Amino acid sequence: MQRIFAADIGGTNARFALFTEHEGILELTVAVWEKSADLRTAQDVLQLMQRQLQSPLVAGDILVIALAGPTQGLQGKLTNGPLRVDLSGVEQQYGLSCCLLLNDFTAQAFATITLVGANAWPVRGRGSTDAESSQTKAILGAGTGLGAASLVCCGAAKGGNRWLAVPSEAGHAPFAFAGTEEHAYQTFLARKLGCDCPSVENVLSGQGLSVLHYYLTGQFFYPPAVGEQALSHDTPTTQWYARFLGRFCRQWILSTLSWGGLWIAGGIAAKNRLCVEHPAFLQELAAGVDVGGVVAATPVMLITDANSGLWGAARAALERQCGQGLTPDS
Repeated sequence: MQRIFAADIGGTNARFALFTEHEGILELTVAVWEKSADLRTAQDVLQLMQRQLQSPLVAGDILVIALAGPTQGLQGKLTNGPLRVDLSGVEQQYGLSCCLLLNDFTAQAFATITLVGANAWPVRGRGSTDAESSQTKAILGAGTGLGAASLVCCGAAKGGNRWLAVPSEAGHAPFAFAGTEEHAYQTFLARKLGCDCPSVENVLSGQGLSVLHYYLTGQFFYPPAVGEQALSHDTPTTQWYARFLGRFCRQWILSTLSWGGLWIAGGIAAKNRLCVEHPAFLQELAAGVDVGGVVAATPVMLITDANSGLWGAARAALERQCGQGLTPDS
């Protein structure tokens, strides 16, 4: 039986879990959450992880850390926080069988082929969650920031398929505003942010939701309180946010050709399901040109398990241990 220590670290929370794996089946033993604000180095992460899981890393274990920010090899940095991670030498220090650092949405992509993906709430249809299905899967999600990735089958392997996660920085692409009303808001948002061209993350993250709600109502709430105030019932903010989210979902489906399904993750949608149930979301999802009918044919699911990044990180570690692909540069 293989032990997997997994961490999923974002700008607000640091999640830790201990999994066991036997014959390809993952089982979650324990999961805990802490705030991430005080984390500065990899050693901070490792010490907090072992203390909170009440179990030390030992020879033969697997360690995997998913980080909400850019990663390169065993080094990475948190986009919305002071944490800098360098896992060089950690595998040798503990005698680990595998040590892996990856972007948090690379991990989320792998979560689509775990129990988390299978148990996601169907917004429209149900995705191809079976790991043996070769259809491309995509994921996106908004919280403190915004991430997006896809999972592509790259051949067969013993016991199933080999999977390649394709990371992205789609959240930093300019958001596509449309119409007079939206362009007025674009001008307002750009002035608030001090930038010329608001990004997808600027619009759909918690900070973006706060600004949108203030623009429409004159009331300002910091995240995460703004979600409860703005998205818990049908409000103008709900309608606008649902439309914006639906537009980005359509664009991401077209960009990834994710016939196997699109999964929506992140705290905003998971805690405020109305933003994907609202008619404005589905109307915007179906709007515009649908080349080849891929948008209409793609199932859309909502991940409600807050530990999805941990499950995905553990699944990604198994891919690496088996010598299979993770990302194009891994």
